[in-house]
Amino acid sequence: SRDPEQEYFADGMTEELITDLSKIGALRVISRTSVMHYKGTQKTVPQIARELNVDAVVEGAVARSGNRVRITAQLIEASTDTHLWADNFERDLKDVLRLQDEVALEIASEIKVKVTPQEQTRLASARPVNPEAHELYLKGRYYWNKRTPKTLKKGLEYFQQAIEKDPGYASTYAGLAASYAMLGAGDYTVLPPKEAYPRAEAAARRALELDSTLAEAHASLAWSKMVFDWDWQGAEREYKQAIQIDPGYANAHHWFALYLSEMGRHTEAIAEDRSAESLDPLSLIISADLGKEALGPAGLYDQEMEECRKTLEMDPNFAEAHHCLADSYRNKRMYKEAVA
Repeated sequence: SRDPEQEYFADGMTEELITDLSKIGALRVISRTSVMHYKGTQKTVPQIARELNVDAVVEGAVARSGNRVRITAQLIEASTDTHLWADNFERDLKDVLRLQDEVALEIASEIKVKVTPQEQTRLASARPVNPEAHELYLKGRYYWNKRTPKTLKKGLEYFQQAIEKDPGYASTYAGLAASYAMLGAGDYTVLPPKEAYPRAEAAARRALELDSTLAEAHASLAWSKMVFDWDWQGAEREYKQAIQIDPGYANAHHWFALYLSEMGRHTEAIAEDRSAESLDPLSLIISADLGKEALGPAGLYDQEMEECRKTLEMDPNFAEAHHCLADSYRNKRMYKEAVA
């Protein structure tokens, strides 16, 4: 969209299409964090594909007019920069979720990927949604993705407004759960954990009552069980459920890796973080945590240092990357460098 006022809508549609495509287990789909690095880029499709190590790119545009939404999508083979498929889709805003599912299935069909009956069911079961609630949800997700204490609180407000408009819209409760989970986390600590995590758990459970196939809700519930309840078995069960539902959900792999590292299961932790990094190769926090929370505890200090430096190459001002490097220096008893 060329309208800056509609940026949240275009970003939200992008994220929702990524989520739908990633539910197809036969596909490796790059996560939102990495994709958004290319927003407004002048790089060519082959350049982007090489950097992300992908075979094809989905490109598109979204336009709104009143209560109608129109998506133009095209599938491009990266190596040759040729169009494999293109189509237009138009629906009423209340059917926007079905529209996105339809686009995902069309793409899967075009590249001859096998979609399992369970995946087909998940992608064909979207209910009509209140357009105002969906718009508030997209605004909530837009601010949640900025991941600062201020924007997390703003996102939370939008999710709550969306629930008021449509109490049966499961994804808004999943957004609410993720917001409370982050607001109570040590990186932000906006709310006391004893206030944030029970709310996160309640919202996640409500989301799953409405739609048991929401991977994000399972992951938020797992996170709450892990960091607040210390319910280790419950956390592992929910992480595995999230990954089974959506193998392409990088966050679930990332958080599960943190859990496995805490359990001393270092080989599994590294494998899960590698999966997360494959799905979201430009995510700074996944890269830093792979070093500090997985490779370091496994005693692989040289690999930890290499991963920390790779994160710093992506962003020299990312504080957690410096924390990661300090940890690797400390592990190697290079205390002067660690202090610096």
